[in-house]
Amino acid sequence: MQTVQCLKDGIWSLPSTVHSFLGRDDADKTNVSFTDNSDNGDKNNNNADSDAPIVTDDNDDSGNCDITDNGSSADGIEAEEATVGTVSADSLAFNDDVLASRSHAIPYVLIKENWQLVLEQDATIPEMKSAIIKCKDLVLQCRNDTEERKWLVRHLIELRHRLRELQDVDNDPDAIPSGMKVILGHHFVAQKHYPKCKVYCDHCSGIIWNVVQSSYSCTDCSFAVHHKCIRNVIRICAHVITTEQNLPIECICPEIGLAFQKYTCAECGSQLSCNVSTAISFLGLELKAEKLHTVQPRLCDYSGFYYCSTCHWNDTSIIPARVTNNWDFVPRKVCRASLQQIRLLCERPVINLEQNNPRLFVLVSKLSLVKKYRQKLLHMKRYLTVCRIAEELKLVRDSIGVRRHLMQTVDMYSVNDLFGVENGSLLNFLYKVYGIFERHIRSCVICSGKAYICEICNNDEIIFPFDDHVVSCGKCNSVFHRTCQFRRNTKCQKCVRLQLREQQMRNEILDAANGN
Repeated sequence: MQTVQCLKDGIWSLPSTVHSFLGRDDADKTNVSFTDNSDNGDKNNNNADSDAPIVTDDNDDSGNCDITDNGSSADGIEAEEATVGTVSADSLAFNDDVLASRSHAIPYVLIKENWQLVLEQDATIPEMKSAIIKCKDLVLQCRNDTEERKWLVRHLIELRHRLRELQDVDNDPDAIPSGMKVILGHHFVAQKHYPKCKVYCDHCSGIIWNVVQSSYSCTDCSFAVHHKCIRNVIRICAHVITTEQNLPIECICPEIGLAFQKYTCAECGSQLSCNVSTAISFLGLELKAEKLHTVQPRLCDYSGFYYCSTCHWNDTSIIPARVTNNWDFVPRKVCRASLQQIRLLCERPVINLEQNNPRLFVLVSKLSLVKKYRQKLLHMKRYLTVCRIAEELKLVRDSIGVRRHLMQTVDMYSVNDLFGVENGSLLNFLYKVYGIFERHIRSCVICSGKAYICEICNNDEIIFPFDDHVVSCGKCNSVFHRTCQFRRNTKCQKCVRLQLREQQMRNEILDAANGN
């Protein structure tokens, strides 16, 4: 229940944020006009064999986790886009008392002042400087460790960044403005290249016809949106959420129920229906008839919240909590916001598997082998980081690439690493890297000069800490043959020499102090 409460009170508890941003007192009294596409969306998205297109990432390889991005949720979106989330001008005229009394992630002062207009491209330098001074005063007035202060600091950074861009353009007339729009943490840029596959708006779920329509995409979370929908975006950027939380949700589907959500969508706040069909009798037959104008709730297996068909497209993804707890890699349905968060967390080594579930190393043989080779790479790091020849050849960069965490620590894993353990791609990758590093260390003049000789058997064979038949001392890092150490069962001779030397130094200091 503590985790559920944290999710409720966290930064991505979006219903209150959405309601406060749109300035509505409840779900029934709203100034936002929606085009009803829920009927067609329910039919398509709730059918496992629907004709909705499947969009997959072309850059994914066998080592990446399985994330499927389903397409649109309506039948008629290819002919006509859904007009969802059109905010009227009167809805932005907020009442200060109402805004101050509400509890939401975004500070009411940012909503009241409508500072999003300041971040537009047509803002002037004096306006930007005035907004920065006002935002700094509000930051100083807020208490530490509050969500309001975090959003104010984040907005202050965006204002300063935009001011620097305006100053650069003012100093250099040939400079081209970035044209970036900052909304709820998103950094939207205009789409100039047309993708080969169909792209759907993450706000209204309508298809984006790039040939005749302008669209924007977030550089941080890949949130795609129509030009007409960009002012109505209500989803906080997934990059902001993952930066604040830093860790994936550790509980398996922390479902809280529709009653806890007041039967509304966890993102847009639209009304959800419990019973979408009713039983009728006709000629002695029991038939089920679907009710009109109903929105079937869809459960997100990652967050445990219920969403409508516009915010939940029945996308499937691997759930990190199920992997770390049950070693379960079966893709499950998640909402769009959770899908974007999981995508950002897939490459980050933030899962301490040794701390969360150490028994997996005993039950999963592949995982124990991966740990063994990562320990070997950790020993090799001591040679490669100080080797001048390896630095000139750029051996580490070309061999391991951006996955340097594999040789920097043994405990931390990413979601893609765990998926690679399951399908065997990570183990093959470690085999390859280990072979490259071993050949260099044994043939390099600098690295081979730092090898060890077993002091127990005094054999001339050189040994390294990453060899299979050796054992290292935990204090002085000396290396011995495993058979010699177990057969003699003696103490480390280097540690004994160090202790004798330390004792002699203490005796000399005492003799000098006593005048002997």
